[in-house]
Amino acid sequence: MSTRFQETALKGQEQPMDTPKRFDQDTLAALQEVRGSSSGSTTPDQTRPSSLSFPPRPYMPSRSPSEFKSRSRPASIAASRHSFMGDYDVQDPAMIAKYVSRRATLLGWFDEPVETSVVNGLSLTGVAIKNEGSYIFQPTDVDPLLASAVSKLDAESIMSISSEMLISIIDTIPPTQRSLVSDTTGARIPVVPSLEDVTPEMCHYSRACISLQERVVIVWSQDPKAIINVTNHVQREILDMAQTPLDEDPANGRTPSSFTHRSSSTTPVSTPALVRGGLDEKNEVFQRAVALEENEDENDDVEGAPVRPKLKMHAFKISLAIMLVIITQSLGVTKLLNEYYWDGGKARFGLVATIPPLTLFSLFFFIVLVTSLFQLFLPVSNCLKNSRFHSAIKPNPKRHRDYELPHITIQMPVYKEGLKGVIVPTMISVMAAIEYYEQQGGTASVFINDDGMQLIQPDLAEARKAYYRENDIGYTARLPNCKSPKKKGGLLSWFRKSEKSVGDDAEKEWSQMSPQERSNKIGFQRKGKFKKASNMNYGLAFSNRVEDEMVRLTQIECEQRGCTEADLTVDDDDLLYQQALANMLAEDDGRTWAEGNIRIGELILIIDCDTRVPVDSLYYGALEMHESPEVAILQHGSGVMQVVHNTFENGITYFTNVVYTAIKYGVGSGDVSPFVGHNAFLRWKAMQSIAFVDTDGQTKWWSDSHVSEDFDISLRVQMAGMIVRLATYHNGGFKEGVSLTLYDELTRWEKYAYGCNELVFHPFYQWFYKGPVTRLFLRFLWSNMPITSKVTITAYIFTYYAIASGLFLTTANYIIIGLFPDELDHLYMPSWGIWLSLVVVFNGLGSLAFSMVRHQLKEEVFWRALLQAIKWLPFLIIYFGGISLNCAKALICHAFSINIEWASTAKEPGPSGFFIGLDKMIESFKYTWVICVALAAMMIYFAVGAPWGYTITPGPHSTAMVAIVPLAIQISSAFFLPLTLGLN
Repeated sequence: MSTRFQETALKGQEQPMDTPKRFDQDTLAALQEVRGSSSGSTTPDQTRPSSLSFPPRPYMPSRSPSEFKSRSRPASIAASRHSFMGDYDVQDPAMIAKYVSRRATLLGWFDEPVETSVVNGLSLTGVAIKNEGSYIFQPTDVDPLLASAVSKLDAESIMSISSEMLISIIDTIPPTQRSLVSDTTGARIPVVPSLEDVTPEMCHYSRACISLQERVVIVWSQDPKAIINVTNHVQREILDMAQTPLDEDPANGRTPSSFTHRSSSTTPVSTPALVRGGLDEKNEVFQRAVALEENEDENDDVEGAPVRPKLKMHAFKISLAIMLVIITQSLGVTKLLNEYYWDGGKARFGLVATIPPLTLFSLFFFIVLVTSLFQLFLPVSNCLKNSRFHSAIKPNPKRHRDYELPHITIQMPVYKEGLKGVIVPTMISVMAAIEYYEQQGGTASVFINDDGMQLIQPDLAEARKAYYRENDIGYTARLPNCKSPKKKGGLLSWFRKSEKSVGDDAEKEWSQMSPQERSNKIGFQRKGKFKKASNMNYGLAFSNRVEDEMVRLTQIECEQRGCTEADLTVDDDDLLYQQALANMLAEDDGRTWAEGNIRIGELILIIDCDTRVPVDSLYYGALEMHESPEVAILQHGSGVMQVVHNTFENGITYFTNVVYTAIKYGVGSGDVSPFVGHNAFLRWKAMQSIAFVDTDGQTKWWSDSHVSEDFDISLRVQMAGMIVRLATYHNGGFKEGVSLTLYDELTRWEKYAYGCNELVFHPFYQWFYKGPVTRLFLRFLWSNMPITSKVTITAYIFTYYAIASGLFLTTANYIIIGLFPDELDHLYMPSWGIWLSLVVVFNGLGSLAFSMVRHQLKEEVFWRALLQAIKWLPFLIIYFGGISLNCAKALICHAFSINIEWASTAKEPGPSGFFIGLDKMIESFKYTWVICVALAAMMIYFAVGAPWGYTITPGPHSTAMVAIVPLAIQISSAFFLPLTLGLN
């Protein structure tokens, strides 16, 4: 025995045996020496130290340079499971270690074979709790191999267990097998030949590993109070895996007898008895029944490719709608021909010019009419199955036992939202999903594009940086938009010192300037009416620059060493990345702020900063993107995350649910899926394939020249031959915030209207040399997308034109019907008839059909759904009756190139109160009220003040009523919209 170890042992004898103690790396080396030289004459008492504890090694993932892995361990956000600890101090790691050790002993988890422990008196089972950078062990006499493995894993709590049952399972694992895979969850448990083969990255893609030589199972958790529950769950998983026969897989060394047939020398594993009255899901009959009840396809063979038929119902619906449009327009032409044959007048044929816009305006109406009839009288079973554009059932993990899950980057654009109220709750949800994904064998990282960091107060910016750093979140932040100095004129301006000379006298050093001053000096521009696209482009471009620099540095390093990239270690890879990031930050000279892991994985999950994600979303998203390489965007259906629960938010929540249910029904019937810009997986290679070089010479993925950047990228992806798919199997588990106020929702609709117009038409001044229609829309019309999907998208786009023209056309109808009733052609249909049709179809038939769909989709009971539809009908009538001017404003601004910009919508409730709301209402709706008052005054004038023959008043022989009522409804809705929905 070495002198150094004797001194350590003597020091340990001076303390009580129950007190956990530490020893350093020198002691560890001594222990290893003792273990290696131990003989039969050495007794346990001679070699047992009183405590073991040493600092863990820093995490460094072991991976090849070509393989992308997470660089840092995401913080665990698993919910704390507070076990009953009696008189123990729940905050003291030593007491936690002692309590967990005693619980594990009672549960039989430390029952290692006698022949294993009597060799040198050191135990291969025990619990280790981290405390201030070192570990506290219980029991204290742990084997150095176990201590070394604990150091590599670097988790908050680690437990090594062994029992007769586990040993019998471990003994049946072939030496060449490297993991166990759960058939039900797809979770992987690594298998290592010895504790010496434990690697640090195991802590990031699993929560346990099996050591064949020592016949122990190592379990870890980031919450010491949850380690018992985690260990129990892992033990159950291993038992389930052991009872599941595996197909022959020579590549992995698996044979059909790996777990089911035990040798005679192995103690058989006892199978837990089935609960009386329970269902034996191992029985094939019951398995088939459960699959049918859970909407799994009978043809969903585990070994074959998933069946995804291309449904035709949507094409049939749209064909009927187009037929109705053609019939109605043909009837109008028939009237013109009959009138021509009667009086020979040709001037009326000028009305034929109204057919194209009327066709586009009425297309959505007839689609809703036909769809409502289908929803009422036909089943919706197709919406509950998987198809080419829709996933209603999760991917089967059994298909992908040997699939190596890819790295996923969660990209989240942020502006000035609150850290505590908005960003942190979202990150808690995301980190839970990351932890689950890592347990299945994948890696993920968060990449935040923070567009507010260089705008907010320095203290708030530092808090964001600290939070990102603490939770291993990568971020980029760009300069604010430059502000042009205000010009000061006046009579005395000649005698003022010029701003330039003042600036020269007080010029600051670049390093001392604020971000806004730097932006003003270099004229930095954040492009786009809505800055989200340019923000994400900036982050992706900076990430690509870092990647390119890393490639350059790697080549230089390999040349200097005379080796290949495969010869570089993980430490080298990490150092090269940090150097590349530092080089790019230095090159930008303070224009860009960035830190952490900003590399892009194979898949990108794009979310908003007010989002909640399902815990298993990353796992199933990765599996589905692997199953369907033709999918470029996997859009997930979303639920609503309410914040303030006032009347307006409740109404918009209902409307949002209506929209997502309608999308689910449409896509489930065979339509292509929309892309709404968040809660979606994007394939990075697909995005790179549709990237373009903008006029400023920059490579871009998102179009910052379009307000509807999500619609633009969706069109480009589908025109490139890839598809967008909708996934609804999380049943609203993805949650998004909705508009909290009327003003935010009106901003959304203005953006939608503006975005649709810029996708279809050029501004007026460009018509002379570019033509009216944009090249993008022409490419869309001639693309290989299904023609019925083109019709649906076109109908959706021109819905905004129909809404925007509502007040204008109703006013024109008032003048025409009121002043020239006898001169109208029979082709003309008054607004009264159109209004009644809209009320009957959208409010009546639509509400009834939507309630039936919700019932068939198992979302709600029919009568309850119908009552909800009736409840929110007045809200929707007032809202959609009052937004005509807002949509018209957006269309006019784009058509005449009038500058208009929008800020991000509020994610948190702001100051409220009657007078605060009244001030904002007057500021936002003053021009709307002026227009409404002017139109109301016009109606009063024509009713009581106009000369004889020019009055528009109702009467027994007058048609003025059909002119007055539609305009009165439009004026009332626009005027009272803020008064009824704007004060919450």
